[in-house]
Amino acid sequence: MKKIETTDAEIAKRAADLIIANKELLFQNEEKAKRVAELVLANIEKAKRVAELVIANEEKAKRAADLVIANEELAHQNEQRARRVAELVIANEEKAKRAAELIIANEELAYQNQEKAKRVDELKIANAEKAKRAAELIIANEELAFQNEEKAKRVAELVVANEEKTKRADELIIANEEKAKRAAELVVAMEVKAKMVAELVISKLEAINHEKLQLSLMETIDIARALVELRDPYTAGHEKHVGDLAKAIGAEMGLDEESIVGLKMAGLIHDIGKIAVPAEILTKPSALSGFEEKLVQLHPEQGYELLKDIEFPWPVADMVRQHHERIDGSGYPLGLRGDQILPGAKILAVADTLEAMSTHRPYRAALGLPAAIAQIKAESGKQLDAMVVSAAVKLFDGKESLDLGGGATD
Repeated sequence: MKKIETTDAEIAKRAADLIIANKELLFQNEEKAKRVAELVLANIEKAKRVAELVIANEEKAKRAADLVIANEELAHQNEQRARRVAELVIANEEKAKRAAELIIANEELAYQNQEKAKRVDELKIANAEKAKRAAELIIANEELAFQNEEKAKRVAELVVANEEKTKRADELIIANEEKAKRAAELVVAMEVKAKMVAELVISKLEAINHEKLQLSLMETIDIARALVELRDPYTAGHEKHVGDLAKAIGAEMGLDEESIVGLKMAGLIHDIGKIAVPAEILTKPSALSGFEEKLVQLHPEQGYELLKDIEFPWPVADMVRQHHERIDGSGYPLGLRGDQILPGAKILAVADTLEAMSTHRPYRAALGLPAAIAQIKAESGKQLDAMVVSAAVKLFDGKESLDLGGGATD
């Protein structure tokens, strides 16, 4: 093989070319490094942007999730509202049904009231008939009184005749002054006795007539009381008990016998106006509504209207009208106060309170006499007359029942 000989010049040239090539390669490498650095910076910028986009997307996702939750809550609320609307619709339908039932009940009540009005008219006619009989009885009593006057005249004529005989006796025994004096004294005594006999006869006849009138009134009162108690079995005996209590309180207060009789009669019929109140309200086993309570509160005025044209010897109609009045003006139907209320009505108010609280009612059991005594004591001088309360407390305080000595009235 032929050996290639290389000169120094060629080696130097090749070395120079190699150096130039290395420099060129170094320049290219530097350019590439720059490009790589630029690419790295660009990638870092892109990564930063991607991170920002990821964060933005996460925020949007969070907002979307919140919006989904809000929409679900809104949907739940809408469901709740729809449910409430449905419930309101059902409730309104129920109210409409109740209103229809109430209208039917009111129509039924109106019909019943018409029937009761008819019964009241019939009762008025019966009362008119009784008033007519009472008038006939009064005429008969007047006739009897006239006959009594005629008898009294005859007695007086007999007295005059006796005086004439005495005068003749004086003429016969004029000679004997002592006998004449005794005869004169005898005549005077006879005149006194004759007068006493005449007065006794008249008083006896008046007492008989008065007793007959009272018996007639009592029979009428018993019939009226029976009518009330037939419609309201829970107050059976209530009016009689109130009459007995009022009589006992009046006696304790020192009223005269005539006033006590009138007071008892008023007590026996103080609730007669309840004839005009529907029986289903009187016997209702629960608390009354406002409308029902107003209907019940009409009974004193209704009682007055039934009794005002009957000629009692006492103010019975006014006592019946006022037995729910209170001295502070809080009562009904007129709102009277103090001395505007009759003394008899004040006594009836206390007797009525005692009896009502001590006995059973459709809406509650009896509260007992001790509770009733405590109640009238609390209302003494406020709603109830203090003197009447004092008399009632004296009669019954410390007792367990309304016992008047002739059997318990509770």
